[in-house]
Amino acid sequence: MNLGCSKNQVDGETVAALMEKQGWRYTDLENAGVVIINTCGFINDAKEESINTILNCKNSYPDKIVIAAGCLAQRYGKELAQEMSEADGFVGNHDLYAIPDAVEKIVLGKTRLVSPVSPSPDCFVERNILFTFPRSTYIKIAEGCNNNCTYCAIPLIRGQLRSIPADIIIKELKNFIKKGFFEINLVSQDLASWGTDLGQDLIYLLKRISRLKGDFRVRLLYMHPDKFNPGILDIFKKEKRLIPYFDIPFQHASEPVLAAMGRKGNKEKYLELIATIRKALPESVIRSTIMLGFPGEKEPDFQCLMDFLKEAELDWCGFFTYSREEGTKAFNLKGRVPIATAGLRKEQAQELQNQITERRLDSFVGKEIEVLVEELIAEEDIALGRGYMNAPEVDGAVILHSDKVATGGIKLGDVVLAKVIKRNNIDLEAIDVRVS
Repeated sequence: MNLGCSKNQVDGETVAALMEKQGWRYTDLENAGVVIINTCGFINDAKEESINTILNCKNSYPDKIVIAAGCLAQRYGKELAQEMSEADGFVGNHDLYAIPDAVEKIVLGKTRLVSPVSPSPDCFVERNILFTFPRSTYIKIAEGCNNNCTYCAIPLIRGQLRSIPADIIIKELKNFIKKGFFEINLVSQDLASWGTDLGQDLIYLLKRISRLKGDFRVRLLYMHPDKFNPGILDIFKKEKRLIPYFDIPFQHASEPVLAAMGRKGNKEKYLELIATIRKALPESVIRSTIMLGFPGEKEPDFQCLMDFLKEAELDWCGFFTYSREEGTKAFNLKGRVPIATAGLRKEQAQELQNQITERRLDSFVGKEIEVLVEELIAEEDIALGRGYMNAPEVDGAVILHSDKVATGGIKLGDVVLAKVIKRNNIDLEAIDVRVS
């Protein structure tokens, strides 16, 4: 069972592959003897979901061995092993390659807690069990983060930046391309920092990707705005297999709030970055995340953020309220914002962004786009999929109308050239032009 972000999903798929190499067999929950729950421990909501999943699983399947792995187990393994008897064991995620042996020890009753301390070795593990839609996958290109934002627990859980060497990334890309994957999403805690610990940079990696052969698309997810290198835009201009979709977590626009977060940006710098991207790539799509209610956020700071959203006209944006995490620099900051106030600001920002997103989506009406099919509704002659403007799971979808769905002319994983006919809230509706 996998919880949390796409990085955690790659970890879950890697653990499944490593377990099978050691003789275990991946199966469904009903038939499993051992259940590994790959937890998330980033913010309070995620921690609660992880704990509830563990409790519900053990309550529903008392005879199964339930093991908590992942971020929650890494961060709180010692405390959980002492206080949470419902789980049979806990194993951290600092070394995924240690997990199969750890599971063996837990199953045999030799221990309830394994906390690997050394990072995973840099080697290639072929993932054959994927938790994604057909022909779409993730590749993690780095682990950990050096940005040390004051609110963020990632360095506490994942450690400092450790870039995966380019040769290994390219090998994994080639493997997925050979298997016919169309969309490959590169993920890490901060893609923009990839290679800085290796004496390289993202430009170097993208140039190597551009030399690969095949019909595929690569999407970059999550790049810190203060580390964004505009030099990558020239590669996007030349290499059309790189999706012009930029996931840039601005988090805020008020300079005092950003400074308290440990960031160097401000409204003007971030607007300039957005303008630079759109000038170089007019077809680009920009997604961001924004945090409301950070300690010290005052009404003028919030109004600065709202002005930023109006001027930036981001295509997509997710909003969340500050989660006070022990061990982070922000934990003891003064000026805590009442929960109700933070929640209200989140609602107001989301309402504004919804209007902006709808206007941005209107620009696609009448255009032809590639749609990767992820779900079929044959009785309605409808397929659901995503265009380049839709990242997996977080954005809207493309509703594809075609009589080929019922006849089998359109299948899961097909790439359909489609013409957008209208917007439906935050989804696009389209008709098929050509199936490939």
